Parts: sequence; C-alpha cells; structure tokens
Amino acid sequence: MKTTLLVVFALAANAALWGNAVASGPNSSGAFDFGALELKVLSPDGKQTIGYTRFMVLHDSSTEEVKGETRYLDGEHDNESELLYVGNPDSIPRLDSYEHSFFNADGTPHMVDTLNAKSGVASCASYTAGKLRVRTSQLEVPADSFAGASELMMVVASLRHGIREVKFHAFACVPGPAIFSVETSLPDRPEHWPLYPGDLVRLDMRPDLGVLNLLVAPFMPTMDAWFNPNDNWSYVGGEFDRYFRGPHVLTLRVPPAD
Repeated sequence: MKTTLLVVFALAANAALWGNAVASGPNSSGAFDFGALELKVLSPDGKQTIGYTRFMVLHDSSTEEVKGETRYLDGEHDNESELLYVGNPDSIPRLDSYEHSFFNADGTPHMVDTLNAKSGVASCASYTAGKLRVRTSQLEVPADSFAGASELMMVVASLRHGIREVKFHAFACVPGPAIFSVETSLPDRPEHWPLYPGDLVRLDMRPDLGVLNLLVAPFMPTMDAWFNPNDNWSYVGGEFDRYFRGPHVLTLRVPPAD
C-alpha cells in the first residue's frame, strides 16, 4: 500500500548525520537532542493543556533506544519505546523493535502496538470491557521502516541535511498491523501557525490509497507536524490522532529552561 504525503516526512541520508541527530544527555553536542524535547499536549481547539510528553534517548556504540512518556491530566498515559541499530558510520539506522502502550485513567491497559523488525512479527492489542483482542501479522519489514518517534527524528535529520524527495516505510496499527510505503516532497513556501510564531513548514499527512481512498482514507491516522526552518528545523508541535480512531490532540514545544 502506497501513501503519498504532501510534505517531507523523511529518513536521514547517512548514519553520520543520524549519530549527531539523536545524541542525548547534558554533554551532548548532537544536532537534534531529542532527549531535551518536552511537549505540551493540548485539546483539539488548542485552548487547554491536557498533558505533557517527554522523551529520553539512551545511546551506546551500536544502538539508540528512544523512550517516550505522555501523561494526561485525567490520569491516562502512554509509554513508547523503540530500539534502533546504528551500525557502522556508513550505514543507515535500522529499526529493531517498537512498542507503544496506552493506559486508561485507572492504570488498566487500553492498547498495545508492537513490531519486531527482525522477525517481522507485529501485533495490535486492544482491551474492551476487560476483554483482550489481539491482531497479529507476519510482515515483510523493509530496511527503511520506522515507527513512532523515530519517524519524527528522521524528519528533522533529513530536513537539516537538505533532503527534499525521499521514500521510506512506516508501521501503524490501522487497526491491524500494517507497513506503508511513503513518498514525500517539500513545499516551496512556509506557513503561519497560530500557536507558534514565525514562518514554519507544515507536514500535512494525507494518505493517497488509490481506489481505496473513499473507503479507507477517512479512517487512517493523520498528523500535521510543524518545523521552524529558521531554528535549524526544530520541531515545534503538531496535531494527530493518538491512535486509530482515537481522540485528536495537539502538541506544542515547551521552550527549554534558561
């Protein structure tokens, strides 16, 4: 299945750039310190803060582990974890595993999405009225497949490297496990976003599923992501569905403390 996006949602050109892009910690000199990223989660109209998201990146000589936590003021929370294999300086990073768990306000599980890129085994689990339903698939996982926060990290790395036309693959539960082919291109003019000042670039994700557009596209997860080209393409926020047919929320970057 092929998804065409109207703006860049891309992967890094080389591992040297990636190594800088995801470096983390107080002594990091990386170009994109994902560990320093904190986001406010806003209501769909952007008027109320309903939660916060924080990321941490753990690095060693051959892997990057991305951990994200989102906590909502009503007690709900999400946990996300991705392991990526970095390899040698001439190789493109590869997704090793992905897991995203969603919890109700009382702490009980609501959904769990998983992908083992090595084995190709993927699952999408949901809990309704205490009953578990699991959709499992054996997928063919291309080397350029990513999921969750790693997709956002690759976008920033790509923008900073000047990439304008890129192809990659993305994993999602829609509601069963699926991997989509993505083609992207960069718009030629910036836009304004009421929630953040300046001339920004917007990633408007609208799937093109060919003959299935009328039936499937309205139910596909969507995401608009905003980047500041005048601040080294930093991610400043966006809006998206928390999960397939889930609530629509906005995020807004929290400026780092002085």
